[in-house]
Amino acid sequence: MTLAYAKVKSVSKNMVTRGKDLDRLVLDTMWLVSKLVGGTLGPGGHAVLIERQENNMANVVTKDGVTVFKSLGFADPVRHAIMESARDASVRTANEAGDGTTTATILAYAIVKKISEYCERNPAVSPQRVVRALEKTFKDVIEPRIRELSIKCDYSTDEGKRLLWNVAKISANGDEALATAVMDCFALVGDQGNVTITEISGPSSYEVERIEGYPINIGYEDSCSRFANKFINDPGNQRVNLEKPVFVLYQGRIMDIQSIIFLMERIGMAWQTDGYNHNVVLVATGFSESVLAQLAMNFNEATTINVMPLLAPLNAMPMSQLEFIEDIAAITGARIFDQINSPLPRSHEEVDLKDLGSGVRVFEAQRFRSTIIGQHDEVLTLDRVDTLQKQLVQSAASLLESSYLEERIAKLTGGIAKLKVIGASNGELREKRDRAEDAVMGVRKAITDGALPGGGWTLLRLATDLAERQEVFLDEVLIPSLLEPVYVLFGNLGYSREETSENFIRHLLDSMMDNNPAKKLIPVPPKKKWYQRETPQEVWFYIWNRINPQPVTYDALEGKFVDAVKGGILDSTPAVLEAIRNSLSIASLLGTLGGCVVFNRDTEVERQEARDTNEFLRTAHINEANERA
Repeated sequence: MTLAYAKVKSVSKNMVTRGKDLDRLVLDTMWLVSKLVGGTLGPGGHAVLIERQENNMANVVTKDGVTVFKSLGFADPVRHAIMESARDASVRTANEAGDGTTTATILAYAIVKKISEYCERNPAVSPQRVVRALEKTFKDVIEPRIRELSIKCDYSTDEGKRLLWNVAKISANGDEALATAVMDCFALVGDQGNVTITEISGPSSYEVERIEGYPINIGYEDSCSRFANKFINDPGNQRVNLEKPVFVLYQGRIMDIQSIIFLMERIGMAWQTDGYNHNVVLVATGFSESVLAQLAMNFNEATTINVMPLLAPLNAMPMSQLEFIEDIAAITGARIFDQINSPLPRSHEEVDLKDLGSGVRVFEAQRFRSTIIGQHDEVLTLDRVDTLQKQLVQSAASLLESSYLEERIAKLTGGIAKLKVIGASNGELREKRDRAEDAVMGVRKAITDGALPGGGWTLLRLATDLAERQEVFLDEVLIPSLLEPVYVLFGNLGYSREETSENFIRHLLDSMMDNNPAKKLIPVPPKKKWYQRETPQEVWFYIWNRINPQPVTYDALEGKFVDAVKGGILDSTPAVLEAIRNSLSIASLLGTLGGCVVFNRDTEVERQEARDTNEFLRTAHINEANERA
């Protein structure tokens, strides 16, 4: 398996039609992906070494499933297309829940395999029919059952904080120091605050720092388009850092540099004569290419002010860009200019420097996010928060609007906790950062949606519930698939599938039956359709549903069976829910695939293109350095 080269479009295409060849390619590809990504699952998971394709970039060693999946690629275009289709849904699991990518990948392979095997045994049944039945089961049974099993994690209580610490520990692959650091971050800013993660070279450790600030979910890449690199003044950290900036807020698109020229000239004159701030953040709903080019040309020049364009982020809510600008106005004390009521100044005399706000200590822009640290006047911010809270109570028309208002209130009031990940090498920093991001997201999701007993307990519990329904698609496709992550989890600890069934599943059954007065009254179940073999699961599934057992699971670190909740083996509810949802999404695509059309690869042409691109970039960097010199 190698990193795939860039696609070259041509008339010639590689086509594979429905049949055994396509089934084999799908299953072989998914098996290899599941094997590599699944190897990172659980406390016994192994790290994966990933070579970086970029020049001078250190290799990465990680146990983070989503990082492994993102790095995969096949030289065979058909296999690569199949892998990319599966990767999109799995990566979405990490984006939505912070964890669960590995489980989603293992589940997806198992479901696709079982669908293929079932349809091969029953040619009259179409894969679409199986997929529709599984999707209906998820909606009607699995999702409600997961919500029912979910344990509330109340951040305001000691027990809730203990549960959240354990969620962080599991998401961080058992790193207790990282889990403690994550919880320290939430202790500083509250459950509604924001946590950012930074990397620092040094002896391995974690540090936590509270920073007053306002996070913005857009960075220089979207704001500055192809001119983004021209605005970076901290190349070591690949960020824009402006100290004590002033803000120009404009509700509209800036299409011509002449529309802001008087403002910029007035700021420049005040800087030259009075030592006024020469860092300016220009916030608008859009910028033309010519405006960006001219701002980039003068940025970081010794004789000019620094103007950083910031695009007001757009989301699903109407008027979201105006609302964002109004929030920034509350933080900075700056005036909002617009085309009608408050047009931009047309002369130097019309410029009032008080309209540009003050009090912000630092504006920092990274690739996909920015931060404002400091504020003009706390009273303005509290007034704005009060307005938003009234909107939340009185006029929010949907759950989406309510969540959006709650997020804005949290940003204005919660501040920021900075989690410093310290490591001795780039590879160690990257691996730690991946786990830290998973832990932060896992805690945040557990606060809002709760947690579930981990160690595979929830998947096994769902399997027992589904077994009671005695439906053929569940018995032969979904139930065996739900068991697969449990086998992989224990397989990574060194146990075979037979040992897992006998030593662990049987032991769990014995633990559940101890001191149970109904023990002798429960008969061994008769053979049913889904019972194809004599395994401990047959008795175990049957009994588990009737005695409402405690969530007993295996603690691999301690080497003993424990109560999952008391022992702190917990997953956030969204991590499990989204893993199952997205694995079914992959199965609905790959399990019903009827053909594949891909471009052939011309490796020699692609290598030459890569060499030409590298040479072009090298020459451009040399020319830029010579110009600055």
